[in-house]
Amino acid sequence: MKVDDMTIDEKIGQILMVGFPSSDYDDHIDELVTKYKIGNVILFSRNVEDKYQLANLNNEIQKNVIKHTKIPAFISIDQEGGMVTRIYKGATYLPGNMAIAATADAENAYKIGEIAGRELRALGININFAPVLDVNNNPSNPVIGVRSYSEEPEKVAEFGVNYIKGLQKENVIATAKHFPGHGDTSTDSHLDLPIVVHDKERLYNVELYPFKKAVENDVDAIMSAHILFTAFEDEKLPATLSYKILTNLLREQLKFEGIIMTDCMEMNAIAKYFGTAKAASMAIKAGADMVLVSHTRDLQIDAFNEIKRSVLSGDIPEKRIDESVKRILRMKQKYKLFDKPYANMDEVGNVVGNREHLAIAEEISRKSITIVKDENELIPIKNTNILVVSPDPAVLTGADNRLMDKISFAKAFVKRFGDQYKIIPINPDDTFINSILNYAEDKKLIVIGTYNANLNEGQCKLVNSLLKLNCNIIVVALRNPYDLLKFKDVSTYVCTYEYTPISIESVLDALEGKFMPSGKLPVSI
Repeated sequence: MKVDDMTIDEKIGQILMVGFPSSDYDDHIDELVTKYKIGNVILFSRNVEDKYQLANLNNEIQKNVIKHTKIPAFISIDQEGGMVTRIYKGATYLPGNMAIAATADAENAYKIGEIAGRELRALGININFAPVLDVNNNPSNPVIGVRSYSEEPEKVAEFGVNYIKGLQKENVIATAKHFPGHGDTSTDSHLDLPIVVHDKERLYNVELYPFKKAVENDVDAIMSAHILFTAFEDEKLPATLSYKILTNLLREQLKFEGIIMTDCMEMNAIAKYFGTAKAASMAIKAGADMVLVSHTRDLQIDAFNEIKRSVLSGDIPEKRIDESVKRILRMKQKYKLFDKPYANMDEVGNVVGNREHLAIAEEISRKSITIVKDENELIPIKNTNILVVSPDPAVLTGADNRLMDKISFAKAFVKRFGDQYKIIPINPDDTFINSILNYAEDKKLIVIGTYNANLNEGQCKLVNSLLKLNCNIIVVALRNPYDLLKFKDVSTYVCTYEYTPISIESVLDALEGKFMPSGKLPVSI
């Protein structure tokens, strides 16, 4: 289809990407496709039951979008791996970025990208909102953490570029995010508007470096961050709404020719200060090609109407819309969506979650397990009379969305080694800590799974209290590796970088002595 032959509604439908609440093709998405000609969809774990249901849902989306717009849909998802995984039943559970970087072999990022691409495309998904190219140089960052490869820009670039190549080779668009960098913030943009005050020289050398390398290596989409960068923008506009950042910096200076995608416009950094609908229009003026409104039907319709009003009033020149639509259509052609838009049911059975993919994921997960120190030589575990303590995994950021089936490090440990376990809250209070101390009094070994203890003081207090009771303590950091900063005297410290079924199996095998962990910390502690 030629852009000149399209109506304003059809053009705006190509620019918007929307989500909907259910695991079938419901009235919400049907109304947006039939009445508003919306041509792109984002999926979350709420849309996913298993791989066959997901493939059928994607085929239903494509069938209806093609029927009403004559153009196949971009169907996207955040399948980063690790803690941000939307499809976990029947698909290969892939390690996340920091775990991959801990293997110290960038070839593993390529392998993971390749598997992700192969499985997503078989399921009918053609855009992955990955990889995260943020440089996590702030241990207090509440939203990125282990979603980043490293605190070193060169390492983030090397692993990220390899992942991009693996994913795009399998005909799934990679999306480098969150431009120009969400690594050095202490605010989650899902909740409020973060501000980065570094000067331009520092930003070019650190935050922008991985994105520059991704552009040089033909990444086809980049997602903007809802963050205010004072060095580039003096108007108090976050990157998503900044012409100086999206057009002057990304398009003109860095020479990016792919699709500029916004992060979700319902996040508080945007909704609270600018309003979702108005900001949708502002993002297009700033240079965004696609605007993401992930959840709410009324806000999706408001965004459509606001963009239309802006075009009809001349506030957004139609030529600006046409540029983006041409880019989108070219990309849909490049990724063969006009030829092969649908999920392949044979491949869903044979490719998604197959034995070969599972074996590669398991091998990489094992290589990521990092023994930072083991001064008392407590690994492999020889003791009996052990107390193991851990929280269950919890949603800590807006990106976590919904966690996989409940898994528990403490329960899995006891199943393997016997003895006693206790589940603790993410931030236990003094009463809870005292009750754990009572259980611990006569134990020969205490194993503690921590979950971002560096950001949850109660966990730190528990570890330090137990250290006064018993010097034989193994701490297993089940997410951020920075927990050790809060209890440096612990003798044995192990990092898994993620609290997932695959990482728990790997770390338990390591504790049992089934293999010698070779992982290396990708960040300084």
